[in-house]
Amino acid sequence: MDFFKKPILFLASAMLAAPLSGFAQYKFEVEPLFSYFKEAKRYELGFNYVVPMAEFAGVTAVYSGSTKIGDTTTKRNITATQGIGGDIGLSLPIKATGHTSCFAASFHIMGNMLTWTGVNPTQNADGSVNTVTSSKSVDISTIQISVPIGIEWKAGNDAILTKRLPFGTTLGIGAMPQVTMTTLTASGASATIDPKMSFGCTPYAKVELSIFAGLDFKLRAMYSLGNITLIDVNKGIGAGSSALTDGPFKITSTSNLMLSLIIMPFSGGWHETAWYNTYDTYNQHDRLN
Repeated sequence: MDFFKKPILFLASAMLAAPLSGFAQYKFEVEPLFSYFKEAKRYELGFNYVVPMAEFAGVTAVYSGSTKIGDTTTKRNITATQGIGGDIGLSLPIKATGHTSCFAASFHIMGNMLTWTGVNPTQNADGSVNTVTSSKSVDISTIQISVPIGIEWKAGNDAILTKRLPFGTTLGIGAMPQVTMTTLTASGASATIDPKMSFGCTPYAKVELSIFAGLDFKLRAMYSLGNITLIDVNKGIGAGSSALTDGPFKITSTSNLMLSLIIMPFSGGWHETAWYNTYDTYNQHDRLN
């Protein structure tokens, strides 16, 4: 009891104990969430290669040899012939899980251009699909603008903006609100199909590998799953022997696999302990193994 009756001694003891308790946590300090939006060193730019899958559902002409024998309603999966784009985003730490790892909120803005060529093949009587010639091809192009928002666990260099760790990794899940604008072009026919704008939100999962080599580079794979109608045509295109399609059809996006090369352009300014220093900046008494 005499100890607490001496305020100066008690205060001095408390001040000495505080730093020791902080070292024991082995965690870097997490700032208020939205303060990271103004921190340029966390921003990243990426180039996307997209492999989108879609479903064609509608009326298809059926042939026996070169003779048309009727129509059928069919569904088939189609893959885009081209998908490229880019994105800008950042991760905002929300909870440290160690001195080189944390949970973070992820915010991105992405723009992709997707192209499907020859979505109107005819069928044979045995159910096989014919190749579409370029003179009779119906093609669609989609501009996709999305805002993926998610939660991720990060460990390594880009989690704490450090040059001393050569590698990092990220695992994340979230939702991707998006708007798409799809146009249709038909070779050899004057198709009057209005562009279609669609809105949707699909879940996604992603994994990243981060490598620091002067700047921080990342390889990311992101997979999203969910149906969004790209275009819905309520009539055939063309007529008679020149018809490109025989009736209504709809094309629905079903999933996207996106592979990205990402650079953090301001990572050269990371000041947390250089790679050749084996001491932990956040716990300076601790020598790294």
